[in-house]
Formats: sequence, C-alpha cells, structure tokens
Amino acid sequence: AIEKDLWATGTVNDEYLKTLNSLFSVYPKLRATEPATLSIPHLVTSLKTGSEATQEAALDALFLLRQAWSACPAEVSRAQSIAAADAIPLLQYLIQSGPPRFQEKAEFLLQCLPGTLVVIIKCGNNMKQSVGNPSVYCKLTLGNTPPRQTK
Repeated sequence: AIEKDLWATGTVNDEYLKTLNSLFSVYPKLRATEPATLSIPHLVTSLKTGSEATQEAALDALFLLRQAWSACPAEVSRAQSIAAADAIPLLQYLIQSGPPRFQEKAEFLLQCLPGTLVVIIKCGNNMKQSVGNPSVYCKLTLGNTPPRQTK
C-alpha cells in the first residue's frame, strides 16, 4: 500500500506509516524481515516529500527499525543501515530546520548510520580575532572515541 500510494501521488499517506509503526511495535520480529528492509527507501522518500505528520511517522518507523539492529542477523542490520544511510542529508536538515521533537530521534539515527562525514567551516576568516590566538583548533568528536584536535 505504501509503494502504491507513493507511485500514485508522489507521497505516502501518514496513516499508512502509522499503521506500519503499529505493526513494528506489536510484532518486533517484523523489523528484521525483507519487507521491512524494502520499506526503508519509501520511508526515506517520506522524510523528503511528506507532510510534517508523514515525516514524523517515517522517522518513528526508522527509529523502530534501528532499535532491532542489535538483535537482527548481521546481514539484515547491515542492509537496513545502508538503505537508511540515504536519509543522512534529510536527518541533518531535520535537526537544523525541523520541529524540536524530531531532533533527538534524528540525531540518534545519524549516530548509527554508515556514511561519510563532511565538515565545512563557513566563516573561518575571523577565527584568530575571535579566539585570540594565531593557532586555531577545531575540536571534533566522532562516536564514543575521545576527542581529537586538528589545526
């Protein structure tokens, strides 16, 4: 039904996604199935093109799937995380511009997804003045590793 709705209208009805969330909640074993994995691209599309309610339901579904990755077979969790990695730019956008209630789940999902990290310093020309020392350092923390500093 989700795929048919997406093909017919270009968006997914949030009621379909809420039903999917109910199924994932009531039957946790469904989260490790092939249909669950195949639903991920549609969830990502819903994050991109859906209404706020649809985005929230898609985010909830991805969050439920993520909760099962530690109990899933390795190949299932890998396939699901790779499929969900397409949502990285959308999750970053939701953290910056989405409703506050999206931020915690989006941040948690971002920490779990494989991908490439790109750090862009948009305004670095006045760093010496603002920091007050000619050697400016940027502190970047990745995952649970100790912070490292780079020039």
